Amino acid sequence: MGDYDCAGGSGNGPHYVTGPIRVLSPDPFRLDSDHDGFGCEKP
Repeated sequence: MGDYDCAGGSGNGPHYVTGPIRVLSPDPFRLDSDHDGFGCEKP
């Protein structure tokens, strides 16, 4: 399966997600940094 990171972020992939996307618990890739249910939001 591999690791997923937000596109344009500091993660090293190998897979990248362009968001925002809905994140359901659990969040093993820590895409939802502010825990609002959406990941890879623009800062």
